[in-house]
Amino acid sequence: MTFSPIMFARHSKANSAVINSLQASNNHVVIDFSGTEASVFLSNILGHDLTKLTASGLGLIGTLDGDFNSDYSYAVYCFSETAFRFILPHCASLQLQALINEQQLRYDIDYVMRTDLASFILSGSNAFDSIVEAFKLTPGLRLSDAQLCYGTQSGDVFITAINKNDQQQFVLVAKTLELQKWQEYMQAQGFALIQGAAA
Repeated sequence: MTFSPIMFARHSKANSAVINSLQASNNHVVIDFSGTEASVFLSNILGHDLTKLTASGLGLIGTLDGDFNSDYSYAVYCFSETAFRFILPHCASLQLQALINEQQLRYDIDYVMRTDLASFILSGSNAFDSIVEAFKLTPGLRLSDAQLCYGTQSGDVFITAINKNDQQQFVLVAKTLELQKWQEYMQAQGFALIQGAAA
């Protein structure tokens, strides 16, 4: 039997929040983006340097308005040269969908709004270790670039590491019932529930 570890990452220059918290939000949406020219679209239209994405799961922080801290910033994760996943605020998703729809005549691209998925954000000094333990991940990657992010699938949950305003955060994405189970688990581990829009 072969052991195949599921790698996970965190940012080497990001700080941990003082309070271990779980931020529930219905503000973020997931868009699965694909096509034979998906990489070309990301480079030419959104201006991403995809040479930084050297492995599946690596991602980039981007923005639709020039402000990486606005509601129009997003994370895009690479699954392959033709398949990506965006996690972004609802208002940014509307602008991105319009942009993709406008460019579909030029590029072989398509997207699926993953309305079946929900998310929450975990932060705090215990967040990384709690995620690694709960999902049986291998903590082997350190991201030094704040514009890089990382996501991996563990069972039914997509788990990401992002640097938001120099603070390490982890976003968990899953179907609603599965996510509820993990929210209850993390609250039982001492993460304080915060309701509202994501930070």
